[in-house]
Amino acid sequence: MKMLTVLASIALAAPAMAADQAGTTPYLTLYQVLSPVGAINKYDRLVAIERIESKMPGVKPEDIRIVIHAKQGAIPVPVAADGEVSFPVNDALREENPPVETNQPKGSLALIVNVALRGADRLRVPWSEIEAGLEQVKAFYAATRGAAAPAISGIEVHFGPGSAAMLTIEGASERLLMSDPDGRIIVTRDMAEESDAPVLVFSRAPAFVVPYADGKP
Repeated sequence: MKMLTVLASIALAAPAMAADQAGTTPYLTLYQVLSPVGAINKYDRLVAIERIESKMPGVKPEDIRIVIHAKQGAIPVPVAADGEVSFPVNDALREENPPVETNQPKGSLALIVNVALRGADRLRVPWSEIEAGLEQVKAFYAATRGAAAPAISGIEVHFGPGSAAMLTIEGASERLLMSDPDGRIIVTRDMAEESDAPVLVFSRAPAFVVPYADGKP
């Protein structure tokens, strides 16, 4: 999905899932990729989003099947239409390290963890709340990446593909933004700070909101 290339500069490290033609990879490999989830969820304004994407054209998320073959029995891991997943992460599975089976070819899948803003799925959100969330993103990246932490300059709002969505920045003046074909809208600090006490007003609730980095300091 194109949005992942946009997020690549701020997404957490996400190696491809190395699956054989039989479609297996050790659970421990996934556990290591998912290790930042707990750290993200310690922040009250942040939430971790786990996503699966295929590198192969034409493969839809709903085509992907994933099963953890634990001793207690098979554990299916559903993949949502937008690629979102929720892997079980616990010490028992880590110690057992069962095989994780997928129906996709070797090296064709990537498991990605994104840090997103919690509570940004309402129709009206004051920019001050967005900034509070971005401060926690900054703290999280400082703790996990140090000097390599990306400079965050705004947010990327995801509505998902489909019907067009709109976002209005309300304040002393108003700015109307339309979603692109992939259902995304980027709002930078420069846009929001054109008005005092700006409020973001959405035509429909976003699926999720992630920090945006455009390379500016």
